[in-house]
Amino acid sequence: MKKGLLATICVMVLLAGCGGQPTKEPKPQATAITAEEMQAYLQELPEEVTKETAVSEGFYTIADGAVAGGQEAWDGFLQASEQGEAASVVICQYSMQGGAMLDYLSHQAEGGYLLVSDRTRDGYGEELEIEKQLQETFDCLNIFEDFRLEEGGQAYTICVLSNEPELDAETFRTYWQERTTEAHQTYLLFVI
Repeated sequence: MKKGLLATICVMVLLAGCGGQPTKEPKPQATAITAEEMQAYLQELPEEVTKETAVSEGFYTIADGAVAGGQEAWDGFLQASEQGEAASVVICQYSMQGGAMLDYLSHQAEGGYLLVSDRTRDGYGEELEIEKQLQETFDCLNIFEDFRLEEGGQAYTICVLSNEPELDAETFRTYWQERTTEAHQTYLLFVI
């Protein structure tokens, strides 16, 4: 009951801040969604996705190494996926250049994760030779807390998609240091 009331209040506050009208149709959160629908949604977003825009859209938003909004969207996604239900969430984090990096993640009811990634707004232009748009499927989602790239280094919480059910933090650290994450079909979803 409290969650329902809180959700209603949040929606009313968001709508009031937007003049009573959502900016576009809400994206599916608890239904199956195709890669084409995910890609189309990301392409419809404005050229510049500000932190305020990301938060108002309900994205799990990470800025300056911390969660800036959408924690409830992420928690709901995790809960639904742990229960084997279809669910989706958009993750938005910002590059050092200040550009939005968008990952639309969908848990499939039959298992596994579908990822559509859009790096066209990341602020690096053509400087980095990385694929700007990506579509992949993964078997597992792993969250590693107190993750350190090197002994004694700063601790982070990271989320990694992979096809290795037994992937642990030490193995991923090795992949990262060897720059073989792509070869091992692992994807660093976010860092906090």
